[in-house]
Amino acid sequence: MSLRMALLTLIAGQPRSGYDINREFDGVLMFVWHAKPTQVYPELKRLAADGLIREQDEGARGRRPYEITQEGLRTLREWLTTTSADHSQRNETVLRTFALWTVEPADAQAFLREELEYHRARLRGLRVLQKGLDLDRPADRAALLGLEAGVRRLEAAASWAEWALGVVATWPSTAAPGQDAG
Repeated sequence: MSLRMALLTLIAGQPRSGYDINREFDGVLMFVWHAKPTQVYPELKRLAADGLIREQDEGARGRRPYEITQEGLRTLREWLTTTSADHSQRNETVLRTFALWTVEPADAQAFLREELEYHRARLRGLRVLQKGLDLDRPADRAALLGLEAGVRRLEAAASWAEWALGVVATWPSTAAPGQDAG
């Protein structure tokens, strides 16, 4: 359901082609929702078949942008106002941290340094995106809220990685699981 709502949200902001939408998933949305072109295009077809979006005339470079219909806007508004957000999530980084005891502290630190750099790089990217917003546009005003949520999460993740590096620096060398350390 969330991919459907993500697509409706993007198209409600302005008409977009499948190509444009995929660029959004690789840009602004990569911090909150991931979708591959093999997921996006079939869902666009289903949304059109359900009358929630419609194709516009062919545009630049042969692209056919979609626009939201009144029914699509009603569906999006209903989703926002009558359902609760799904807070379940998968986080491979956190899962991996539960297994860090199985490797040498130097390897654990290398993993954490990589995480720290990842979060710092993404922070830089989000801040650039924030600067490019036009706050006279309603969709960009809402995007500011989402981007700021991403900034704050990434700042917290970077802070956690820095803290974890300090903790792991105090760990003694360890033998592989099932092996005697001595």
